[in-house]
Amino acid sequence: PRIYSDDDNIENMAKDVDIIMHGHPTTLFEEVDPYRITSEPSSAPSATPSSEPSNSPTADPSSNPSTSPTISSAPSTLEPTRRPTMQPTFSVASVPNNPKPGYFNYDPSSPYGPNYWRNIDIDQSNPGFFHEEFDLNEGSRIFNDCGSGDKQSPIDLCTKPRGICTETHEMRPKPGDYKMSGNLIEKQILPSMLRLVMEPRTGEEPDPPQIDFSSNGRGITDMTNIDFKFPSEHSICGHKLDGEMQYYTFHPMRKRFVAVAFFLDATEGNPRNNHLQEVIDAFTVEFVNNKQKCEAKHQGLAGSFVGGRGLEMINKTTEDLEFHELFHDDNEQWNSTLQSNRRLASSWHPFDPEVQKSVHFWGYSGSLTEPPCTKNSVDWKVMDVPTPISPKQLQQFKHLLFNHVDGNCKRTSVHNSEGSVARPTQPASRYYKCTRAEYVSDEERLVCGDQGCVIPFGAGLNPYYAPLVHVTGPPTRRPSSK
Repeated sequence: PRIYSDDDNIENMAKDVDIIMHGHPTTLFEEVDPYRITSEPSSAPSATPSSEPSNSPTADPSSNPSTSPTISSAPSTLEPTRRPTMQPTFSVASVPNNPKPGYFNYDPSSPYGPNYWRNIDIDQSNPGFFHEEFDLNEGSRIFNDCGSGDKQSPIDLCTKPRGICTETHEMRPKPGDYKMSGNLIEKQILPSMLRLVMEPRTGEEPDPPQIDFSSNGRGITDMTNIDFKFPSEHSICGHKLDGEMQYYTFHPMRKRFVAVAFFLDATEGNPRNNHLQEVIDAFTVEFVNNKQKCEAKHQGLAGSFVGGRGLEMINKTTEDLEFHELFHDDNEQWNSTLQSNRRLASSWHPFDPEVQKSVHFWGYSGSLTEPPCTKNSVDWKVMDVPTPISPKQLQQFKHLLFNHVDGNCKRTSVHNSEGSVARPTQPASRYYKCTRAEYVSDEERLVCGDQGCVIPFGAGLNPYYAPLVHVTGPPTRRPSSK
């Protein structure tokens, strides 16, 4: 076999690499990008004009000017359309011939889809569920709670909370010492999500990210993982957003998770979120590494994949990758990516100002959002202002998840035909909403005291970002009767 060097063109390396996509063999870079909006012109432009120009004007000019200017008819669209008029559809991944216990997907018509998760078998000797490693059942049998209907997640959150917010101050995060480029944050491209796994604490240093909660979190807890889901799992008044980041922390004494959820909003015109681009870049390294492992396995070149030099290989060969247009389409984007790559060596703050825009949230007691859907195991805190990302960044996130190929050249994603890895919302649980009536931000408290400032977002304070919706009627200390 031909021996490839680091300088080889990745596309040439992959020409003869077959992978199995939805039951059919295809080449590694053959898949059509579902997000591509424009295409090549159908033919070359004509070399000559279609007709000769006329030698004289079509009509004599009028002798008198008109009394008012001529106004052209309104355009058919008021703004340019940047997204396709129809959302792209996604091929549903085929079910394995012999699914392992615990296999599930998001196809509503599949016997392994959300409507049938209650039937999923659990291998008690090897459950294979990440969150069950924290012994939520304290050594007892693991039950499948997906069909219980008891305190399940996600739910729809809206304007009439029935619970009471008992928080006394904003959640107080600490960034910790973990670097996005280091081994203490593991980047996982899983069938149902993108996941960052924090190495558990082994001593006083280094510290993982931490959060100090004022009430049901019971003090400072270490962050265990961050999950990225598309679209959002929770909804606001029946509306789902483009994505959702879920920050899990675990309280070992209470045997409960506290999860902080940030909606992702990719509204047209949103600027690039540089802080989250660091996450995208880190997952891109994993994505390319796994493609290289696939190529090495197919070619019998065990040492040809990039390994720890993935970032260098992306920089050297990105123009040879088929997803070049999506990830590096212009010099500005490319230069920003190089800057982001250099920042991967510094500690990464999950609550950077580009991520967190508010200190208030909806809260309730619920479950894990995937099998075994362990009931009443998570205290959810869903932030009321979304994290903005650009439309391109949303496409990048989805590309990394939905088009991922593992080291065995198999597509891994279990998304449905609508491009979703989000569990449908469950019957509503009793939830509450924390607002400024319960507590003001620590910044405002420092400047003006516990009651806050007369002008809460005045000069020198953080800017105001409107929540997705406002609760109606009195504050949550007097919940709605409905």
